[in-house]
Amino acid sequence: MAATKKYVVLADIESVRVPFAVFESALEELSRYGEIAACKFYGYSAKRTKDYGEFIQENSYDALSALPKKRKGKLDLRQVIDAARLAQFPNIDGFFLIYGHGDITPLIAYLKAYGKDVVAGVVEQDKNSALCNKVIILHNDQPSRVVLNAGYKKTENAPQPPKAAPQPQAAQPAAAAPSDNEQAQMAFLLEQFNKILNE
Repeated sequence: MAATKKYVVLADIESVRVPFAVFESALEELSRYGEIAACKFYGYSAKRTKDYGEFIQENSYDALSALPKKRKGKLDLRQVIDAARLAQFPNIDGFFLIYGHGDITPLIAYLKAYGKDVVAGVVEQDKNSALCNKVIILHNDQPSRVVLNAGYKKTENAPQPPKAAPQPQAAQPAAAAPSDNEQAQMAFLLEQFNKILNE
């Protein structure tokens, strides 16, 4: 029997303002594909998004307040950095991303290169969600629904990034440094998002 997939939920609830009931419905859809291992929220406000408060507190999830100079609806760079960092963990099978306006196609490609299942949570489909494995449409007036994109492949069949050849024990550093290819990918990713934030 195949192990249950583990998903990390990264939700920018400042940029995508949907009631908690809609978010909860989306999680129910996601749970059909795997287990929700962790959630992290960006742009949480005890006043504006208080309906999320009980869920966050009960589950001890991380909730970051809005960035002071972030424009309404724009991407939260902290979400991008967290996703890229967590992609390195082999026990995470996929990500559910609720994100602001901007181009996250480099991030989606980066996550999929690590064999991760990428699920978008959107009010309307966009160019980012078109690249994801699945899309969960967030509706205020009806239950959330899942859209499978063309060419969808299950996570377990996705190619894993090549592993570096083992080094002799004496030459091995205390912590493995990222490869040149990984560093180039991350630099490109951060460059793209810096452009978006400076628009």
